Amino acid sequence: MRQGQVRRCDLHLAEDALREEITRLMSLQAIDRELRELQGALATVSERSVQLRQEALDYAAELERLQQEDQQSLIARRNLEKELAECEARQRNKRMRSNQVRNDREQLAVDHEIESLKETKQRLESELLAMMEAAEQRTARIKVLIELCEQRRGQLSAAEKETAAQVEDLKVSISKQHLDRDLMTKNIETALLQRYEIIFSRRAGVAVAEAKSGTCQGCRMRLPPQLYNEIQKHLQVHFCPNCQRILYFEAPAKVE
Repeated sequence: MRQGQVRRCDLHLAEDALREEITRLMSLQAIDRELRELQGALATVSERSVQLRQEALDYAAELERLQQEDQQSLIARRNLEKELAECEARQRNKRMRSNQVRNDREQLAVDHEIESLKETKQRLESELLAMMEAAEQRTARIKVLIELCEQRRGQLSAAEKETAAQVEDLKVSISKQHLDRDLMTKNIETALLQRYEIIFSRRAGVAVAEAKSGTCQGCRMRLPPQLYNEIQKHLQVHFCPNCQRILYFEAPAKVE
């Protein structure tokens, strides 16, 4: 065999090897994109249940807090009512005493005490009214929260039943894709695989792009003419100088 023929044979072998490598990378990219979509779908399916569960927990926490406040407020209200009743009783006693005073000095003292008790009574009544208004608002909110808790628990139960099968199917698909990926990566050179994975993560899931009409189809930037010519030879892996994607060339189909 002549030297030129040997050279051409070596070139054909190198070209075939590179084509196979690019094909494996493109297959790996398809698997990785499918994995990304499946994992996104799994997160979306699970998100609804997570959201409902968190809402149920938040409502339950608020309900417990308001119920505790209601109990404490009830105790404080009873103490306030007791204090108000005692104040009214003292007022009555002072009025009765006012009818028995003997001089202006005693009358002035009694009137001062009555006025002071009147102010105390007004303050206690205002506090009691504010407590009653707050209790009404709290009771209304507690009623709403009880309904919301029951509603969210029902929705959560239904969502978990509805999504359980979907989640299981997605997990099975993801597991299968991981197995396919492991088989595919065994035939890809380690350094190239590592670079591919970095590009894939940084370039929105597109690490391998076609070089077409002198342009990288990944970032749409013009390629240097010499680089574009080298890519068409299929002798080694080339990268886009702009986006760093792995480039390949697909010859146009011949028109018969």
